[in-house]
Amino acid sequence: MKKSTRTKCIGAVILVAVLILAGSGTAMAFGHYTPGVEGINAATLPPPGLHYLMYNLFYNSDTLTDDNGDDIDVGLDLNVYANVHRFAYITNQKLLGADVGVGTIIPLLYTNIEIEALGVDEDTFGIGDILLEPLILGWHFPQLDVTAALGVFTPTGENDAPSDPGLGYWSIMETLGATYYFDSARTISASVLTRWLQNTEDDDTDITAGADMVAEYGVSKMIPLQETLLLFAGVTGYSYAQLAEDSGDTSSDEKFIGHAIGAEVRLLSLKPFPMQMSLRYSYEYGAENTTEGQSACLTLIGSF
Repeated sequence: MKKSTRTKCIGAVILVAVLILAGSGTAMAFGHYTPGVEGINAATLPPPGLHYLMYNLFYNSDTLTDDNGDDIDVGLDLNVYANVHRFAYITNQKLLGADVGVGTIIPLLYTNIEIEALGVDEDTFGIGDILLEPLILGWHFPQLDVTAALGVFTPTGENDAPSDPGLGYWSIMETLGATYYFDSARTISASVLTRWLQNTEDDDTDITAGADMVAEYGVSKMIPLQETLLLFAGVTGYSYAQLAEDSGDTSSDEKFIGHAIGAEVRLLSLKPFPMQMSLRYSYEYGAENTTEGQSACLTLIGSF
């Protein structure tokens, strides 16, 4: 007896959902770098010294899209909280006229995911894949800042279930970006920060995720509130795309892409030492072969 057309469609929908989630190796079908954590003046490096950043990213989605950007409708309910700790040390050394630094990023991830069509209902908390940045470069000109960096994501996180925090493979990440200031006082700026990632094979699945990129941007205005207290406000957003298809016998040939738009406010206190707090909201649109949702990111920064 042949299956009905409806049964075939449901089976195809479930298969697509499985391929998207399995191909990404994580509940959020991005690459190793999750967009939405940078915005205003993202490509401006701090001065020499030790800098600590704590990102608190909240992501929610009930939409999983196909190759046409349509909702697959598998009963998705995804909630992710990322508590990410970044340490950067900018030295007094110069290379090609740039400040030289090193850094690391240590993510802690809580994921709650439900996919009714697949019978998935789980939540996990754990350490994600750690990023090591052995080279960070920052150039500073009167009305222009430029940054470049080289980093490696290490497969330190668990990668056995859709909610697990790791991806199961290594990634090399190159960073390049610039912030332009429209006035000599640096009160109005536009910034773009790009990340380019190439991935190794996942030994558990024999799949090599295709190269991907992320571009985060922001346009802002600085408003002095007091002599040592500054407010920054502006529009932010990001775009991301998988540049090459996954490879491997069981891989999907579908590539992901997506965009977001939002807003950010940031407070900078200059005494007793530089401290910053920013709040950013992002709303996603135009997503294909990935989740589509919204996020909020609270970032705390201390410079010593």
